Amino acid sequence: MAVEEAKKVEVEPECQPEPPVAAAEKEEEKALVPVEPLVSEEKPTDDTKALIVVEKPEEVCDEKPKEGSINRDDVLAKVATEKKDALIKAWEESEKSKAENKAQQKLSSIEAWEISKKAELEAELKKIEEDLEKKKAKYIEKMKNKMAILHKRAQEKRAITEAKCGEELLKAEELAAKCRATGDTPKKLLGWF
Repeated sequence: MAVEEAKKVEVEPECQPEPPVAAAEKEEEKALVPVEPLVSEEKPTDDTKALIVVEKPEEVCDEKPKEGSINRDDVLAKVATEKKDALIKAWEESEKSKAENKAQQKLSSIEAWEISKKAELEAELKKIEEDLEKKKAKYIEKMKNKMAILHKRAQEKRAITEAKCGEELLKAEELAAKCRATGDTPKKLLGWF
């Protein structure tokens, strides 16, 4: 596209060429022309020479128009330069867009990496929490079992104690009934005497 635009460029001369001038007029334009005064006997005049100023037409531009292949070569050189500039500009824009695309792609991959790593860590955390919940449930179960065993032992001890107490009460009642029947006093009645 830049090549087509470069080909379509028409070069218009920046200055307009001067109209051709006759050889006689060129000589008049060169400089100031000195003119010798007419000497007349009546009036003495200065010995200096009088000068006549010849006005040059204003130049339309600083550069003189070039003719033929020289002008064409300059135009072609200018077109070639513009073409190179357009190609360089297109290349620069292409490289910039490539760099931006590459950076955008890198940023996207970094973001995807971050998301995947976060997901992995969250999964690991969830697994650890589940493991801790299982361990907690296991320890709670162990503690409940220990408490049940403790309660069972306590009940056994209570039962043994109650049985001993019942036995002792029976012995005491039997001994008291025997003593009443025989009229004897128990031997361990007053143990502190």
